[in-house]
Amino acid sequence: MVITDLQLDAALRLAIAALIGLAVGLEREWSGHAAGPDARFAGLRTFLMLGLLGGAAGLAARGGHELLAAVIAAGGVGLSVAAYVMFVRHPGADRDGTTETAALVVVALGALAGSVSWLIAAGAGSLVVLALNEKKRLH
Repeated sequence: MVITDLQLDAALRLAIAALIGLAVGLEREWSGHAAGPDARFAGLRTFLMLGLLGGAAGLAARGGHELLAAVIAAGGVGLSVAAYVMFVRHPGADRDGTTETAALVVVALGALAGSVSWLIAAGAGSLVVLALNEKKRLH
């Protein structure tokens, strides 16, 4: 089997999308937002998969399958919104939606990596991880 340049490009784009999700998920794990009694819906593995989901949507859009791309991305968005709604329904729940917003951004950056520019997506993903990690300094 011969691997084409198109296949290598797609693999690189998916890898970047996955790494963006992995980095955000790692930050969420290290910050304690993915474990314990007040844990949010996503950790390392979920964010990695959300990045891949966005990357797959971006590749579908790049290949001219815009409707499929929209459906794929909407799945990740729906999951994030549903997770936030379910979490805030608990009595005394913190209404902070940073983890769910980060999940939406991971899907969007994955789609950007898959369709337009993996370099811009990687740079923006780095900024997201920095902003999440520097919460105390930013507030």
